[in-house]
Amino acid sequence: MKLKLIIAGIGVVFLLSSCLKDTPYLTVSNTAPIIQFGLSPANGWGNTLLNPPYFAGDTLGGPTGPIDTAVAVEIASPQVLSQAYTISVNVDTSLVSAYNTQNDSTYSPMPSMYYTLKDTTVTIAAGYRVGRIPISINISALPAHHQYALPLAITNGGGLLISGNSGTFMWMFQR
Repeated sequence: MKLKLIIAGIGVVFLLSSCLKDTPYLTVSNTAPIIQFGLSPANGWGNTLLNPPYFAGDTLGGPTGPIDTAVAVEIASPQVLSQAYTISVNVDTSLVSAYNTQNDSTYSPMPSMYYTLKDTTVTIAAGYRVGRIPISINISALPAHHQYALPLAITNGGGLLISGNSGTFMWMFQR
């Protein structure tokens, strides 16, 4: 009787272990493409509300007019896509309030007189992954001793899923 129970127990263990379909490799080949703000030196390495990028700069003797720059949006996908996508980005001041609440800080949304969002849409061509949203920022005009944030959000992914982690971006400025 004990032998039958032992054999049955071993059989159950083998039966249940054969149901596992684990693989030691992560496969992303069937992952849906998403649109997100890129992780680049221009965007900072932390582009979420919990870790926005900070840029140390010297305004004394620095630029006297607007600085032209850009923020990257990128398609994260297993392979390059074969069609173009038009992505929309807008300023979302609610992100500043959320950041201030989470971090006990006092940033204000940057007034539009200090920046120009030259275009709120970008088309990422077929075969490419990155698009640029051009922005001009008049850092030298910012008042001294004030903290501003320029919060951007992807509002339309052009049919792509917008990243829940990297679908927002906030630039922090303090003079």
